[in-house]
Amino acid sequence: MKSCLTRLALIGLLFAVSCTKKDVVPEAPITYNNAFILSLESDKTALTFLDENQIATPNVTVSENAESTSFSSYNNQLYIVSQNGPSYISKVNLETLSVEESITSSNVSSPSYLQMYSNTDGLVINTSGSGRSRNYNLCHVNTTTGISDAISEVSNEILFNNAALIVDAENVLIADGKKLVVMNMTTKEFTSVITFDDSISGLLKDKNGTIWVAKEKRATAATFTKLNADYSINETVTVTDDVINLYTNSILTMNSESVNAFWSESASGKIYTFNTETKVIEEFAAPINDGIAFNTVVKQHPNTKQVYVIGLKDFIDPDNSGLVIYNADKTVAKTVDNVGASPIDIYFSAKEFEI
Repeated sequence: MKSCLTRLALIGLLFAVSCTKKDVVPEAPITYNNAFILSLESDKTALTFLDENQIATPNVTVSENAESTSFSSYNNQLYIVSQNGPSYISKVNLETLSVEESITSSNVSSPSYLQMYSNTDGLVINTSGSGRSRNYNLCHVNTTTGISDAISEVSNEILFNNAALIVDAENVLIADGKKLVVMNMTTKEFTSVITFDDSISGLLKDKNGTIWVAKEKRATAATFTKLNADYSINETVTVTDDVINLYTNSILTMNSESVNAFWSESASGKIYTFNTETKVIEEFAAPINDGIAFNTVVKQHPNTKQVYVIGLKDFIDPDNSGLVIYNADKTVAKTVDNVGASPIDIYFSAKEFEI
């Protein structure tokens, strides 16, 4: 009898445990069905909407902010950066595209690339001067006080693209010419941690949280350098293919849910990829064979892992734009025409948007 009661008690315990496990519902992955494409126009900001079937609708919203150069995302919030204002930085509602918050005060000209590290504070890269005298500075951003003067603790050679700034724990990493600089978010102190022999072409963080620094080929071969948690060098992968330069204008990107970086070689227009786990570097696509003469955007979709290459179909007409979507096996999934004048960036959205 005692043995029977013991078995019944054990069965009851197992049943209770199994019910508890069933009650734990795993968190559903975020689904990014829609996308917005930003146009670079001299007199306005214009967005093209791309629905889940990749049907493009141009000019779903138009504002008077001139020369918008980039999207930026923080905490699933979308920001648009415009060089000439009147709103230099606009936080946009993804369901309505209405502006929820804007920064209209700036002590510098032409803010271009933003990295928020809290709901109120961030860093923005601006440009000034022209030709060989052109400067690329870094400035503090605050949603109340606006954009500050250029920060003196870094140089005027900040990498001028979206891969220049990356948030890691309590720090923001900065591609400052040949130097990797770390800013503590709390103290606002800047520390130079590594100096490379050529300019940094991008900072990357893969799905494992590992940070990689890409360096262009000038004095020495292009490299990808893996960092330890204290930002010391863990290992360096050298690019041995002579046709790969990985220049600072290579529009290098990596999705935070991926282990693959993608970039466009400026000389050939070919897309290459680097896998941070296998360390394999290889050619991925030649968009010129698929109708894109000049690449302006290369980004991987966070869910499908398809690669979106956007650009101009010829060098003369900025309105003649196109999108090629590549599968992971390098085949073409779809091509889309007329995705906005001079498309400059894309943002994949998990929110529902109705035209």
